Amino acid sequence: MKTPEHPIFLESIKYIRSKLGITQLDTVQQSILERIIHSSGDFTLQSCLKFSPSACENGINALQNGATILTDTYMAKSAISPMAKRTINSDIQCILGMAPKSIDSSVTTRSEIGMRKIWLDFKEKEKLLTPPIVVIGSSPTALISLLDLVESGYATPSLIIGMPVGFIGVSESKSRLLNSECSYIVLDGSKGGASLAAAATNALLRAAET
Repeated sequence: MKTPEHPIFLESIKYIRSKLGITQLDTVQQSILERIIHSSGDFTLQSCLKFSPSACENGINALQNGATILTDTYMAKSAISPMAKRTINSDIQCILGMAPKSIDSSVTTRSEIGMRKIWLDFKEKEKLLTPPIVVIGSSPTALISLLDLVESGYATPSLIIGMPVGFIGVSESKSRLLNSECSYIVLDGSKGGASLAAAATNALLRAAET
């Protein structure tokens, strides 16, 4: 039995639906759109939201089969953890846990190193696990690092939620994801952030709950 949503949240979603009108999205895609608008107060996100074919189905199936959720920030992990506990108790890990505390920031980023280390570690276990869902709400370098590994022959994630925010390298990383063979949910352009990436993930967790 699914846990109930808070009445204020439900009232907010009712309001959002009244403003959106008909979207042509399926039920899960609609839920993702509603949650990211609820998290941001920004109705213009509707035009930025992109789904690869079967992205939501892939994500739900992965979650129901025990996929780990990897985040690029502790903020995203914190925002997803309560929903994970309320629904299917998914394991959530932040890639920064695999990164050194000190780096030469003129050469690389902690999230880039963390993504590479955790994905290479995953390779050793890939026959035992459903590939993780990767949630990027901040770091375009982490997204690029992951795509480099996939293109080099390493495991493909079950789903990438690609919503890094900002200007330097952000649009380029999203464009590369949109043109990849990976399953994705993307906020195109410069918009994104940990709260929006977490909101999309939480919609999938809610849909995966039986």
